[in-house]
Amino acid sequence: MSDWLPPGLFDYGAVLAVEIDRRLGTGVVGDAENWIEMPRHLDNADPATQPVPWGDGALCVDLGPDDAGTWERFAEVHRSETNPEAVAVAAQEWRLPVTPYRRLPAASAQRGGISAGGTVPFASGIDDVDVVDLTSMWAGPLCTELLGRAGAHVRKVGSVARPDGLVGTPMYDELNAHKTAVELDPRHPEGRRSLDELLATADLLVTSLSPRALANLELLPEQLCARHPRLRTLAITAFEPDSPERDWIAYGTGVHAASGLGWLGDKPQAPAYSYPDPLAGLQAARVAVDQLKDIASQHTRVSLAGAIAPIVTRATCSSTAIAAVGAAGFDSKHHG
Repeated sequence: MSDWLPPGLFDYGAVLAVEIDRRLGTGVVGDAENWIEMPRHLDNADPATQPVPWGDGALCVDLGPDDAGTWERFAEVHRSETNPEAVAVAAQEWRLPVTPYRRLPAASAQRGGISAGGTVPFASGIDDVDVVDLTSMWAGPLCTELLGRAGAHVRKVGSVARPDGLVGTPMYDELNAHKTAVELDPRHPEGRRSLDELLATADLLVTSLSPRALANLELLPEQLCARHPRLRTLAITAFEPDSPERDWIAYGTGVHAASGLGWLGDKPQAPAYSYPDPLAGLQAARVAVDQLKDIASQHTRVSLAGAIAPIVTRATCSSTAIAAVGAAGFDSKHHG
């Protein structure tokens, strides 16, 4: 397994942790490294998806458990296409989590830096709020677990038909320790009625579904406003809403590949684990607290790509850092 993690990862995580704890007046987050390094601390670090050479570049083919057959058929159909960008676009039409490995963009195209941004409001708790958690895996559950540890009543929605991919692992237990499990499937009428009953009294709905899935389940803000006008929503997606990839399906490793952080040296490389997820989870928790305090917008979207944007900026603007990472192959702060 690769040991590579981007420079600035732990610094930015620490900034987010401080911002969240200041907003809550608690130490619920504490040391951000504990959350970012969860796979290693809990022996849950599976080998990251390795780059797949394709044409004049490479792809991140981050398949789910039901995608293998579809990918084989897709690869056969598109074998003659040599442009990884075109292949990734076509793969998304097949609903496959495939992204291209890109090189870093020009520095002028980047915005922001290593800071959480925003004004820190007066610290107060959130122990009187109800949160419905319709998330899975790492980023979304981390966000809602932090809210639960801060005192919010979090109801984790799941179903046997579509279980969380981390079920049965130490990470799942850690990320869902302060929640009440609710068994329902919103794809079916009875499950949808049960979900609406939860949303009728909820203060915040947190999701980590793709925009297409949210639309199909009628969980987009414009679809919810008539039934639940006071409900706040926080959607955690792979890419930013104003990007060409806004509707793409991707996991953390795929976002890493598309960001340019996976190609800082002579060849594309996978990270040690899916680091965009914990950064997005921390950022989402910060936004959620602001929403619950009516400081942030009622309906908000946080993305994995947006969460790592400050690290992309830092790498883009520092040719010295790029050269050092290319030579060393890891974050010297933690692996030197």
